[in-house]
Amino acid sequence: MSAAVSRSTLIVLAIAVGILCLIIGYYIGAFVLKPAPPAAPPAKKKKYTIYYISHGGPGDPWWAPVIKGAKIAGDLVGAEVIYLGPEKFSIKALVDFLESAIAKNPDAIIITITSYEALDEPLRRAIAKGIPVFAVNVYDPRSEEERIPYLGYVGQDDYEAGKVLAEAAIRIFKQKTGRVPKRIVIGIHEVGHVGLEMRAKGIAEIAGAQGIPVEKLDITTDPTKALEIFKSYLAKYPETDLILTLGPLGAHPAMKLIEEQGLKGKVYVATIDVDKEILDGIKKGVMLCAISQQPFAQGFLPVIFAYLYLEYGVQVPVGNVPLHVRTGPLVITEDLISVVEKQVERTGGA
Repeated sequence: MSAAVSRSTLIVLAIAVGILCLIIGYYIGAFVLKPAPPAAPPAKKKKYTIYYISHGGPGDPWWAPVIKGAKIAGDLVGAEVIYLGPEKFSIKALVDFLESAIAKNPDAIIITITSYEALDEPLRRAIAKGIPVFAVNVYDPRSEEERIPYLGYVGQDDYEAGKVLAEAAIRIFKQKTGRVPKRIVIGIHEVGHVGLEMRAKGIAEIAGAQGIPVEKLDITTDPTKALEIFKSYLAKYPETDLILTLGPLGAHPAMKLIEEQGLKGKVYVATIDVDKEILDGIKKGVMLCAISQQPFAQGFLPVIFAYLYLEYGVQVPVGNVPLHVRTGPLVITEDLISVVEKQVERTGGA
C-alpha cells in the first residue's frame, strides 16, 4: 500500500514539476528570452548645413515661429539648420555672424538684408566662394544692377506693408470715429533697420497724402522704455490719437499705455506683425488691425528653396530678378481672427 502511495505521490510530483517547468519556461520566454524590439533607426544624417542668420534673436518674440519653421523644414529635408541672431539688435553682430558662417563654408546661407551697406561686401565674397545666398524678411531694395546677387527672397515688401497698414488703420479709424486721425506717431523699435525704415516711409506717405501730421519715434527694443517714451510723447502731443507700430515690441507697450491711462476709444493702435496679445487687442477694440507677414513661412520656405537648389539645381527666377515669394502683407481684422488664431496656436505667430 505504501509503495502504491509512493508511486502515486511520485506521479503527482512529476506532473507538478512538469507544469511548473512549463510556467517557468513561458515566463522566461516572455520576459527573459524574448528578443528585444529592434532599435530605433539612427537619426538621418544631415546632408547639408544651412546657416540662417538674422537681426532678430530671442529678445524679440516675433522670431520664435521663424526659428521653429526653419527647424521643421530642415528636419524634413535632412539639412542641419544653424540659426544665428543677436540678443539685441546690432548690425555689427549680424555682420560678425555672417563672417563666422562664411568661415565654416556652409552649403547655403539664408540672411536678412537688414543693412545692405554693411552686408554687401561679405555676401558678395560668400557668393564668389560658391555659397548660395537667399534673402529673407528684409531684401536689398536697390536696383537690379546694384543689389546683392542672392538667389531668392522670402518675405513681404516692407514699403508696401507700411502703406497697407496706414490705409487700413485710417479707414477703420474713420469708421469708428467719423473722422481722420488728428495726429499719428510711428513707433520704430530698431532705428536703421532697412525694413522698418521702409515700413515707416510707407506709413508717412499715406498719412501725408491725407494731410495728417505724422512723426517717427525711436522707442528702442525695451518694452519698458517704449512705454515711457510713448507716455512722454502723448503728454507733449495730447492730440495724438493713432499709434502705428512696426512690430510686437512696439505694439505691446502701446496697448498697455492705452489700458493703463484709460485711453480706450480715444487713442487707437495698429501694427505690423501678429501674436496672441495683438489678437487679444483686436478683440478688445484697442488694436484696429494688424499686418501679417507669416513668420513661420519665412522660416520654413527659404530652407526648402535652399534644399531644392542644392539637391536638384532648382532655381525659379521671375524675369530678370530672383524668386520673390511674398508672405504678406495681409490685413488682419476681427473677422479673420479665427483663421489667424490657428496659425498663432500652431506656430507661435502670424
